[in-house]
Amino acid sequence: MILIIILLRIIHIVGGVFWVGFGLVNVGFLQPTAKALGPDSQKMMQHLTQKTRLLSTVYIAATLTVLSGLLLYWIVFGFNFAFMYSGHSVILTSASIAGIIGWFIAVFIIRGIFNQIKVLGRQVQASGNPPSPEQAGQMQALLGRLGILGKITIVFLLVSLVGMSIARYVSF
Repeated sequence: MILIIILLRIIHIVGGVFWVGFGLVNVGFLQPTAKALGPDSQKMMQHLTQKTRLLSTVYIAATLTVLSGLLLYWIVFGFNFAFMYSGHSVILTSASIAGIIGWFIAVFIIRGIFNQIKVLGRQVQASGNPPSPEQAGQMQALLGRLGILGKITIVFLLVSLVGMSIARYVSF
């Protein structure tokens, strides 16, 4: 059983580091750069969404992080809710919920926006022309939504990260 716990912790921590790290780079650097470049960012966003496996890798890492965390939680606490009287378990549970909310936003909402960006990029590429004003406006709107949702997701992920990091040391 200890080997399973170790393996799950490795998956949870490494996946979480990758996921949160990408989220911070995305929200802090990638999205502001794309927004500043305006229509010129379409080639970069098109390459990112169509030619790399970065987004799929992030979603896989996020999902493995959540699944391994849920399994660890179940192994440690089971269905015994008496543990909820300690600071450790309250903080860990709150952090887990924050992480799951962040995962839901990333996988079900943000991924949809990236897919819309992908479709729009293909339309622009198929036309063989620079993006029309309407397409450029759509791209900017999508990037704007991506920016807002990315920031919200990062808040949930940072709450989760900090909570899980300090949960062991909280007592009440």
